[in-house]
Amino acid sequence: MAAFSSVILQLGPCIIFLLLTRGDSTDVFDQITVPTINKTVTQGETVVFHCNDTNVKEADKGWRKENITLFNYSPVVNKSVTNYTSRRMHADPLKLQISNVQPSDAGSYTCFTLKTQWILSIKEQDTANNPEKPQMFLYIILSVTGAVAVCLIIICIVQIHRKRKKCYEETGDEQQSQRRRVDHVQNRQYFERFNSLYGQVQ
Repeated sequence: MAAFSSVILQLGPCIIFLLLTRGDSTDVFDQITVPTINKTVTQGETVVFHCNDTNVKEADKGWRKENITLFNYSPVVNKSVTNYTSRRMHADPLKLQISNVQPSDAGSYTCFTLKTQWILSIKEQDTANNPEKPQMFLYIILSVTGAVAVCLIIICIVQIHRKRKKCYEETGDEQQSQRRRVDHVQNRQYFERFNSLYGQVQ
């Protein structure tokens, strides 16, 4: 009886611990054993997380962001299920890739069943060290300059056309006036000849 009581006293704390943690024993184990890796990338880059294979062949494999399962592969039924939070994500059992990372991609990513966790941080692009920004700025400047030059050329062509049209109109008016003067002179000369021959017409 004394021996049995001694065994009960020794096993009591273990039994109480198991009863208290029965529902969340896996979570407690995961929190203790999951290695965490901090990873910082620049906005716009591509980040890749690698997960080594596990010896548990029958266990599901996949990726999780926070509490959201992004990718799950079940070797039992040989089927994959995806639930990406972005179209820029692509995953398989051993790799998770995020292209053109954005601030919304920051957070914790977990590989299971190996249980490796990454804390992803995103930093903004440094425009001073980013060659794409000056190139883009130069492209915009050249485009605007070209558009302004085309507009100026069109305006000049229109103005030249108007001036030529006006010049033609003035020349035409002058020619018509000259014709009228010539006709008037010819008519006057005709009447003078007529009068000299047949007398003044009343």
